[in-house]
Amino acid sequence: MKTLFFLLCSIIWIPCVALAIEPVGTIGQPFPEKHAFLSDGTILRVGWTHLQIVHPVTGAVIDEFAEQSDISEVVLSPSAEHLAILSPGVEPKTTRVTVWDVKLRQQISEWEVPAYLGAGAFSPKGTLFAIGFDDKIHLWNWQTGEWLGTMTGERRPSKQCHSHASGGATCAEHTLVFTPNADYLIVTSARLDVELWNVETRRLEAHFESHVGSWVEGATVSPNGEFLATTGAESGSIYLWSLETQELLWDRESGIGNVSGAVFSPGSQRLYVATETDALYSSGGETWKGWDDQVRVWDVASGQQLDTFGTEFRKLGAFALSPNGKTALLHYRDAIVLWDIEARQQLRVWADFEGSFYPPVLSPDGQTLVSVSPYFIKVWHLASQQLRQLISAEGGTFRMFAISPDGQKLAVGRDPWIQVYNLQTGAIEMQFPYTRGHSDIAFSSTGGWVAARGYGEIFLFDVENPEKSRRAVPADRGISTWFDGLAFSENDAYLAATGDEERQVLLWKREGDTFVFHYAWDVPELWTNGWERYAFGKVDGSTVLAVPGREHLQIWRLGQQHPELIATLLDADSPAHFSPDGRYLFADQNDSLQIWEWQTNTPLVHPPIPRYFAVSQDGSVVLSYHETGQILIWDGRQLLPSGAVAVEPRGKRIVTLGQMKQNQLLQNFPNPFNPETWIPFRLANESPVTVRIYAATGQLIRVLSPGILPSGDYASPAQEVYWDGRNEVGEPVSSGVYLYTLHAGDFSATRKMLIRK
Repeated sequence: MKTLFFLLCSIIWIPCVALAIEPVGTIGQPFPEKHAFLSDGTILRVGWTHLQIVHPVTGAVIDEFAEQSDISEVVLSPSAEHLAILSPGVEPKTTRVTVWDVKLRQQISEWEVPAYLGAGAFSPKGTLFAIGFDDKIHLWNWQTGEWLGTMTGERRPSKQCHSHASGGATCAEHTLVFTPNADYLIVTSARLDVELWNVETRRLEAHFESHVGSWVEGATVSPNGEFLATTGAESGSIYLWSLETQELLWDRESGIGNVSGAVFSPGSQRLYVATETDALYSSGGETWKGWDDQVRVWDVASGQQLDTFGTEFRKLGAFALSPNGKTALLHYRDAIVLWDIEARQQLRVWADFEGSFYPPVLSPDGQTLVSVSPYFIKVWHLASQQLRQLISAEGGTFRMFAISPDGQKLAVGRDPWIQVYNLQTGAIEMQFPYTRGHSDIAFSSTGGWVAARGYGEIFLFDVENPEKSRRAVPADRGISTWFDGLAFSENDAYLAATGDEERQVLLWKREGDTFVFHYAWDVPELWTNGWERYAFGKVDGSTVLAVPGREHLQIWRLGQQHPELIATLLDADSPAHFSPDGRYLFADQNDSLQIWEWQTNTPLVHPPIPRYFAVSQDGSVVLSYHETGQILIWDGRQLLPSGAVAVEPRGKRIVTLGQMKQNQLLQNFPNPFNPETWIPFRLANESPVTVRIYAATGQLIRVLSPGILPSGDYASPAQEVYWDGRNEVGEPVSSGVYLYTLHAGDFSATRKMLIRK
C-alpha cells in the first residue's frame, strides 16, 4: 500500500504531504451568538461551533464543550445550569435535541423531533421542556427524552403562517417562557396576542391582548411571577402586563430602534430594555440620521424611565443581566461589553471578533490585516495574531476602504470625507472632501494617490499634497457611468477601472504627475459588484491585467494601441493576484483557492483552501474565512511547486486524490447581508432544484425554485439562487439568523445565514 501511495504521488510530481496542510494562525475569536451569567460568576458564551466558559475579569476561556454545527440553536434554562442544542437535520425534517449539564459539561439526553425547531423552554422546576411546532405546543422530559404529550386549546388564526410546498403549514413560536412557579407557559408567535397555557391542565387558558403591529416578538417574566413584559416585531414598544389578570398595566416607546432585549432586575422593581438602531431610521414618513443603541431602565410600578446607559459601540443586539443585578453584558456587532450597573462604566471589552461588513484587506507585505464594519476599524497584526487598533466612526459610518502599499495607512470613506488613518497610531493624518456614498476606493501602488469612484470621472487625491485633487476623465468622449474595480499597476504606470453601465474596461496612463486616458475596450461578460478588484502583473516585460467575467477570468496584455486577450481561465473569479514573477495566478474557483500556471491554462494540484479572499504581494500569506467568523492564515509557500508542476491539457480540470464530484451547498455571499444575498451550490447530476428559506424558529419564509438544472457549479452571481430578503408576500424580513435548505433530487443540505440591518 505504501508503494502504491508513493507511486501515485510520483505521477503528479509533487510531495503528497502537500495535499494536506494546516493553517499557521487565526485572526479573531469565534463570534458569539449569545451570553449568560452563571451562578459561580463565570460567563457562558454560545459560539457558532462550541460553548465556552469565560472568566469575567481576565477574559480567558476556562473551558470549551458541546461541539455543535453552525446551524444549531441553543436554548438556556432560566438559571443557565442546563441547555439544549437544537440541531436541524435534512429531509425528512427533523431536529436533534441534546441536553447538557453546564456545570459538569456532560450530555444528559438526546432525542429527535419531527420538525425544524428554533424555540423551546425549560421549566424552572422539574424536567419539563416545551417546544412549539406544527401549530401545537409539545412537552418532553428533558432528562430522559420522553415525549409527554401535546397541550390543547383553540389557537387564534395566524396570518403569518406559511404553507410548505409539500403540504401542511408551520406556525413557529417566537418565544416560550415558563412562569417562575412553573404553573404557566407563556407563548408568543405570529399573532397579535400572547397565549397563557396552564401546565397542570395542559390547556390554553387566556390571552394577553392590545399589542399593536405585525406580531408579538419577545416575552420575559419577572422573577416574582407578577409581571410579563412583551415586545413587538421591529418595534421599540415595550408592554407590561399583570400575569394574574392579563391586564395591560402600561406600554411605552423605548427609544427609536427595535427592542433587542428586555430583562427584569432580580427584585422585579426595574425593567431593562435594550434597543438596536441603524444610522438611518424613519417615522411618520420622515427620515433622520441618528443612533439609539441604548439600554433604558424603567420603573415597573409606575412606568417611569429611570435611567439610560450605553457605550461607543453600535448595533446592540442582546442584553444579559447577572444574577445579583450588579453587572450586565451588552452584545454589540463589534464587541461584547461587561458593564457595571452601579458605577455606570464598562469593566471589560471583548472586541477581538473580526466581524467585518466589507471584505477585510491584507497589506501587500502580509503583516497587517484591516477589517472594517460601518462603525469600527480593526487593525490586526498577523505575526502575533493580535488586535492592535480599534478605531471608532464616532457617530458616523465607515464605507469602502483601501490599505497603502506599505501597510501604514488606511483610506476609508466616512461622509463627507475620505479620511486617511495612520494604522500605527489610529490618528487621522488627512482627509479629502467626498460625498459619493458607497464609494470604491484604491491606493496607488506607490502610495502617492487615493482613487475614488465618480460619475463619469475618477477622483484622484494626492497624498503628498492633500490640498490638490485631480480627476481622470476620458479624453476622447464623455462616459456617463459609475466607475468600479479601481486598480493601479506597478509604479502607477496605469490606472484601470470598470464602467459598470457600459461593461467596459477603461485604462489611463500616467504622464508625470497626472493620468491621461489611454483607451477602453468592451468586455461583454464583465462582472463587477463594487467588491471586485482588477489584478495587474508583469510577464516578459509586458503589463497584463486580470479581468473578472461572470464565469471566468480573462488575462489581457496591455499594448500601445489596444489590449490583447492572451488567456481565459474557466470557472475562475476574483479576488485574483499574480505571483511576483508573473508565472502564477491566485484566484477563486467555486469558493476555494486555485492557483494557475496561467499562460498554459494549467491549474496546479495543491491542498484546497475554501473561502479564500486575500494573498500577500509575494504569495507567502494566504487568508481565508472560517465558518466561525474567524480568519485563517495559511503559508502560501507550501502551495507553489518547488520542482516540476503537473501539466494537464488546456481546458480540463485536475482532480486531486480522493476528490469526487458530488452535490454541495455552499455558503451564501455576502454573509452577513442586507438586504440581498446569493446562494451558490454544485450539482453532480441534472436535478430539480428548490431552495427554502426558514426563520431560526423553523417557520418557512420563502421558496425559491430555479427549476430543473443540469450538472455543474452554480457559483457565479448569474447562476446562484438570488434572495432579496423578502418573504412570500413581498415583505422585508427582520434582522436575525435564517436557514436555507437546498433540495436537489434526493439530496438536501442546510446552512445558516445572517441578516444585519
